[in-house]
Amino acid sequence: MFKYKCFQLIIYPVVVIFSFIRIILKKDSIFSIKQKLFCIYDFQKFKDLEVAIHFASIGELNSIRFITDNLLNKKILLSCSTLSSYNLAKKIYPQYQIIFLSFDFSWNVKKFLKNTNIKKFIWIDSEIWPYWLVESKKNNIKNILANGRLSDKSYYKWKKISSFAKLIGRNYDLIFTKSEDDKKKFENLFLQDALYYGNLKFNLDIKFQSRKRNNICFASIHKFEFSKIIKIIRNLDHSLFDKIFIIPRHVQYSEKLRSMLDSELNDKIYIHNKFGDTVDFFDQSKLVFMGGSLFNHGGQNPLEALSRGCYLLTGKHIGNFKKEYYDLDKLNLASIIETSLEEISKKINNLITTDIQNSEVINNYFKKNTKEFFNMMDLINKC
Repeated sequence: MFKYKCFQLIIYPVVVIFSFIRIILKKDSIFSIKQKLFCIYDFQKFKDLEVAIHFASIGELNSIRFITDNLLNKKILLSCSTLSSYNLAKKIYPQYQIIFLSFDFSWNVKKFLKNTNIKKFIWIDSEIWPYWLVESKKNNIKNILANGRLSDKSYYKWKKISSFAKLIGRNYDLIFTKSEDDKKKFENLFLQDALYYGNLKFNLDIKFQSRKRNNICFASIHKFEFSKIIKIIRNLDHSLFDKIFIIPRHVQYSEKLRSMLDSELNDKIYIHNKFGDTVDFFDQSKLVFMGGSLFNHGGQNPLEALSRGCYLLTGKHIGNFKKEYYDLDKLNLASIIETSLEEISKKINNLITTDIQNSEVINNYFKKNTKEFFNMMDLINKC
């Protein structure tokens, strides 16, 4: 940890500068930076809370509902890392205190733990914070990793500092992974047992519209994909479609996308420019093309669209969700298109007028992947 502490001291001025740049770019606020960078909180508001659940962004926020619903100890503090996840969490969980978690600097962590009474930390997804884990353990606080995942890229980075990884890993009291593949990675990395009881992102409300119009939704489209999505749309037979929805991954770029579109398609295409409400578009769409898959990003989570009865399409870059997409491809619930943009357009044209009957298969798929959740919660509550 000595080397890590030295690294912190060196990088701290850079983090300060970068944080204020993020405020200028409106990716952070003065309020969030005060908490993240300087650990400035009204500790009195949550001094009696005992269970902290940390999620980085919206994807992880959507994974915590089963945990919050089934925790026996309801003295819960929620912490996050991004403005978007903070704002959404305030809407979903008005009954809980919500904060931005301080960065992993030793002085911040010690200050936080000194002024709170947390007894259990539940870290969601890929959240590995060395000082938080080490100092929590010193203070007899339980550390639980839930829905843990490691991309291949992250795994090989950690393997290069395997001795440090082992040091960090021993501070977890329980590790639950989101897949069997992730279970093997964590066990190899931390040299301790991990458990796989399913992926918490499957904890969704399943709802199917009785009949959908011939609508397609391009969801979670990154700005690096805008030109490719426009090419796909240009190659569609527009007469087959009632509506084409596009949901940018970051809505602040919606006007940029609009300026790139052909004006004659304005009546056919709707570009979403507000945060949230994506489920409404999935409810209306027969097909959903998931973004983050046309460049080396790793894809986007397909489960929310699937839970609304949509047939899914994706490009080849799906490293973060390859198990889900491969399973869905085998079940004829999705298509992974690894060739050209023209092939994607062709596939969409062929599918849009098809009467897709997939509700029973989708229901069985979700049941299979959620059946052991209560076993996980039993261990978390006992920890």
